Amino acid sequence: MNLPLTLLEKAAREEHLAHLLLFHGGSASYRRGMALRLAQILNCISPLPEGPCQTCGACHKISGGNHPDVLWLKPLKTTIGIEQVLTWQEKVYLKHYEGRYKISVIEQAEGLTLPAANALLKVIEEPPDRSVIILSAGNVEGILPTIQSRAQLIYFSDPSAEIWLQGLGEVDQAEAKLAFELSGNNQSLATAILELGVFPLQEWLEKYSQAVRSKDFLSLNSLFPLEKNQAAIYLQTLAVQTQKGISIGTNHPFELLAIGKASDALRQQVNPRLVIEVLALELFQQGGVLCD
Repeated sequence: MNLPLTLLEKAAREEHLAHLLLFHGGSASYRRGMALRLAQILNCISPLPEGPCQTCGACHKISGGNHPDVLWLKPLKTTIGIEQVLTWQEKVYLKHYEGRYKISVIEQAEGLTLPAANALLKVIEEPPDRSVIILSAGNVEGILPTIQSRAQLIYFSDPSAEIWLQGLGEVDQAEAKLAFELSGNNQSLATAILELGVFPLQEWLEKYSQAVRSKDFLSLNSLFPLEKNQAAIYLQTLAVQTQKGISIGTNHPFELLAIGKASDALRQQVNPRLVIEVLALELFQQGGVLCD
């Protein structure tokens, strides 16, 4: 069950907030901003009826990212490993330094490896006093069901394309719109595409699709070396374009399933070159066309 944002803030002001929140949907920046606001509500020294004062030392430290009782955890490249979670776990159980509450924000939580997720689950089952853990995920399906079942889910709707474009600052608008289109109107993916480079991504997708259509395994060599974060973004974009093809009858559902398997393998630390090559071989055998 999702909790409206007005009730979420009210629960924070009255200190009745659930100890585990799962933010999903919307943009990563909006989810991050809401996590910051909750941390301020819970730790503001001079709160106002409408929320945190934004002027006290606690509010300034939280917005600046240097409050000792607000912990941030995010992937190193594409995943959050068990070593990261164990290091965080040590900090979570320490006594509060300044604030009334210790807040932990885990960004891109769908990037938790299985061992890391299980380590996190132990903290969730025995949470420290006066602590709140916020998981932020673009894709809630990537979170273990055992974690989802213990969390209060908070869904953020996607902002409009115009609002997303305004928030980008000084970027090439035509390039940004193309990234938005390639992402299937997914702001988080569109932002990642922009950071990676729209035109290199387009070129890579075209070469990969051509190799699949012609069943030319040797031509895949020109697509490497490929880092894991690049491969993850390429596969996500490939899935979006394939889904579009399925809707108009130019692609086959098995192609989307194959891409999903490849993405899962990549999250499990399989070498990106191996993932891409195995996907191509599977599509060769099944007669895939990908982005025709």
